[in-house]
Amino acid sequence: MVNYICSILIEFTPFCKFSLRFVIFRKIRNFIVREWTEIISNAVIFGDQEQKVVQHADLPVVKNELSITLRIKLNNHASDWANVFQKGLWMTAHKAALHARFTGNWNANAGIHELDGHLLQKWYHIAYTLSEPKKRLDVYINSEWAGFFSIQKVRRQNVIFNDGPMYIGKTPFCDGFSGRN
Repeated sequence: MVNYICSILIEFTPFCKFSLRFVIFRKIRNFIVREWTEIISNAVIFGDQEQKVVQHADLPVVKNELSITLRIKLNNHASDWANVFQKGLWMTAHKAALHARFTGNWNANAGIHELDGHLLQKWYHIAYTLSEPKKRLDVYINSEWAGFFSIQKVRRQNVIFNDGPMYIGKTPFCDGFSGRN
């Protein structure tokens, strides 16, 4: 049996430039093999109207777990919701509190409603982990566990890893975040 653990690394440089790579860990018997696919190889600057769209076919196959990490420094608080990445992380209006979500077979919008807000001009390291076997979503801010959502009916409720594109920044429905240039 082969298990896959997927990690997406989204890293912002001091000028809000950005690189993204998927890292897949494949467990074969008692060995773990690290595989990764780089999605964005050059630095990209994001404003609230900027976006990067990665088609689902260009993403590694995610079976049951994934982790997404990023560093972000905000220039301003948006007056409306701001998308960080859609398949799961937004910021609330006016204070940039994290709103971490996922799709389940019982709820298309399950997850953590609102964590603490973020200060402007300060770097944050954020990790988003989603696990079907553990039936939970965890969020870490600056390496500290900040919040979680746990599936309650573990025999009937499951995480659904969707087949839509991954939006980084602006989506068709929501503006993105504004970082420092």
